[in-house]
Amino acid sequence: MRYTRYMFRMTMAAVAMLAAMTGAAWADIELPQGHEVEIVFSQDVSSKYVAPGDLVPIRLNAPIEIGGFTVVREGTPGSARVKSVEAAGRRGKPGSIVVELLELESDGNYEAEGDKKIMLKAVDDISAEGKSKKLLSWLLIFGLFIKGSQGEIPADQPFKAEIAEDIVILMD
Repeated sequence: MRYTRYMFRMTMAAVAMLAAMTGAAWADIELPQGHEVEIVFSQDVSSKYVAPGDLVPIRLNAPIEIGGFTVVREGTPGSARVKSVEAAGRRGKPGSIVVELLELESDGNYEAEGDKKIMLKAVDDISAEGKSKKLLSWLLIFGLFIKGSQGEIPADQPFKAEIAEDIVILMD
């Protein structure tokens, strides 16, 4: 009889520990502000085709993992905004573009508390400047017709970003 009670208590303790571990694995997870992520642009961004305020598609280049759990999947789409742009001009003037990161969309890749989006900010400035051809334009008689190259941010070039504000991700 004593042995049976002992085994019953041990079994119940083991079941309680397993239940606690399973519950902890599926708890909500907080992504802290400043957590580094890597993003890429989904398409080439050129100073020739965009204007300030235009939205540009981005995507998560690597999954966001916390404590060994994938919280947000690789490939999660997002958006960035063109902050400033200057097209290449005559007399060899190069084009330039500056972009700021905005957010990652949910699209079924994560669910946040209050349906919030993951806000992002770039670790370093995201910008590009084309090549100047000023010297060439001054040397040649037809220099007025020579333009510098456009500022281009190539697709699939990774950029470091960080989470701009704390957010709670709901795990199911």
